[in-house]
Amino acid sequence: MMPDSWYNAISREAQDGLSATEAVSAVLPGGAAVGAAIGAAKIAGGAAGGGGGSWSFDPEEIDAVIADWKALQEQLNEDSSRFAALRTAFLHPSEDDPSSQYMQSLYESISGLDEFNYGMVEYVHSFIEKLENAAKSIGQQDDAGASAFGPGTIGES
Repeated sequence: MMPDSWYNAISREAQDGLSATEAVSAVLPGGAAVGAAIGAAKIAGGAAGGGGGSWSFDPEEIDAVIADWKALQEQLNEDSSRFAALRTAFLHPSEDDPSSQYMQSLYESISGLDEFNYGMVEYVHSFIEKLENAAKSIGQQDDAGASAFGPGTIGES
């Protein structure tokens, strides 16, 4: 089976309520290596339960999830560079109407790809910020929970 495209994976996420992490993990290289990170982002409650659900993260795995999303962001940024280069890579074969129309269609298609890619870059950037905020929040909650127990040692009363 051929790997899924990131667009299809994200579309399924929106349509079926799949985890965004599962969607990205499905299309990033090294899917087996990402397996542990899939468990880091789960939708608690699920769409089938009717409840809105919430994200649940294991602090040890969230960094791997963030790294996967940053890898996707880098791939999208590389695509943006390619689209910019493509706009100047083609020369009109001639000045006749069919050639000019073809070149106009080509430029419009590249521009459309670039606009869509830009939207994905914004989406991924926003999601990375949310993941990083979640990681920070988890750390703060863990620290607060640990301090509630005090600095005592085992066996002291």
